[in-house]
Amino acid sequence: MSMPTADLVIRGAIVLAATPSGLETAEALAIADGRVIAVGRRDDVGVPPGARLIDAGDRAVIPGLHDFHIHLVDLARSSRSVRFNEDPDGAAVVARLTRSVAALAPDAWVHGRGWSEDQLARVTEAVETAVGGRAAWLMSHDGHSAWASAAARRLAGVDASTPDPDGGRLERDEHGEPTGVLRERAMDLVAAHVTRLQGADLETPLDEALRALAGYGVTGASEAGDYTDRNGIGGDADLGDSASCLTDLGDLIDGRLRLSIGFPADAISAAAARGLRTGMAVGGRRTMRIGWAKHYTDGALGSGTAALFGPDGDAGILRVSSERLADDAAMARPAGIGLALHAIGDRAVAVALAALEGAPDRIAGAPMDRIEHVQLLRTADAGRFGPGGIAASIQPIHAAADSDMVDRQWADRADDAYAWRRLLDAGALLAAGSDAPVESGDPWLGMYAAVHRCLPGDARGNWRPSQAMTPTEALAAYTTGPARVIGAPDEGHLRVGARADLAVLTVDLATVVRAEEEMARVRSDLTMLDGREVPRT
Repeated sequence: MSMPTADLVIRGAIVLAATPSGLETAEALAIADGRVIAVGRRDDVGVPPGARLIDAGDRAVIPGLHDFHIHLVDLARSSRSVRFNEDPDGAAVVARLTRSVAALAPDAWVHGRGWSEDQLARVTEAVETAVGGRAAWLMSHDGHSAWASAAARRLAGVDASTPDPDGGRLERDEHGEPTGVLRERAMDLVAAHVTRLQGADLETPLDEALRALAGYGVTGASEAGDYTDRNGIGGDADLGDSASCLTDLGDLIDGRLRLSIGFPADAISAAAARGLRTGMAVGGRRTMRIGWAKHYTDGALGSGTAALFGPDGDAGILRVSSERLADDAAMARPAGIGLALHAIGDRAVAVALAALEGAPDRIAGAPMDRIEHVQLLRTADAGRFGPGGIAASIQPIHAAADSDMVDRQWADRADDAYAWRRLLDAGALLAAGSDAPVESGDPWLGMYAAVHRCLPGDARGNWRPSQAMTPTEALAAYTTGPARVIGAPDEGHLRVGARADLAVLTVDLATVVRAEEEMARVRSDLTMLDGREVPRT
């Protein structure tokens, strides 16, 4: 059988793959029908008549990056919400809300995102005044708390007599009246009533988000999924809000992003009944597939709801029981549905590991299960990842963004925080993402944080560097790592036979390898999926 003739040849400083032993490189590669057919030295890879030649000069050409944990629908929606991330205090939050509400129609909901505990403390009454009697839903920075206005709570029937739900809590004032702050499963009391962008209204902000990802060189992503299977639309409504929105807008996404679409664990039964399996193609789509079923095992550091072991008793909130995890694993495994278990505190990580270890064997061809975040890890638990076929889905930028909170709230166990070196040394497979819109979707900030455990410009220097990754390990976590978890041997690299998912960067390879502050400015001049150019911002 003769080798196909190349229709595209790329020359430059090409990274074929990031491996534990270093970078595999080449000077040129040839592509035919969306796959790599030849790699080698510049003079050894010819340009056939009629083929397109891209000469990147000294610019780096890398496998397309994969954001292994992103809330793509929330990222798109957040661009149309009031954002509080940069506000220095509660007064600034109130001022921003006041300005934003003035521009809204009288009956419109107020949507916001990004407040911190320090910002909202002592100003909830002023926030209520700022929204002017409207229904308002303001998500916290970490997404594990929300503030609902009095009008929104009335709509949902939430008042002083409403009990705390299992796995959640309503914050109350000294008189027992709700302050509007809802923790974990208490958010579900109001969330079903909140308006949201869906269908055609979501199309433009989602297009903007896809362009931004392509501008970073991101060609793959894993949608992290919702809390609940409610609020879905269209033919996949039973898979919940985000999953059904993404399949509904499949024409916009397909061919622009290799997307695994996660769904909430509440939908495992519906997915199994339909014969959906993790990794299978979404009907008729080239670059969209079914992802993992997501459970939120605990809360988050910022909201103070991460489930922790402690010398004086356990702390935080476990959102789901061990029995429920075991039941869902027993249903998912025979159906070929992988599990993604959110676990931030060390107690939640231990509970998640136990649930996966006790589950039935995975069926042939099923991808690895995943534990999301792993932000606090006991030494004894690190070795339970690799042998159990459980991937550590990490978001390096969290370590940089949260280091002050860790030192303040987890001071007695901070050496166990974001323990990536411990995981790597124990043989765990790491796959990296951003958790956008919780943090920036810029993978280059994530890679910098993986190496330095701080953000560029932080004069304090590297934070707890003993658990840092090398630049090559960081690049692998955004390329070969996700592909290995998915079980896609033709993704995450540019060796012969690989899908031609790649990015021609704005910098040379030395800049990527150094991973110093200039990495924060890295962008993609050209992003390709299956050898076809993807539109960028």
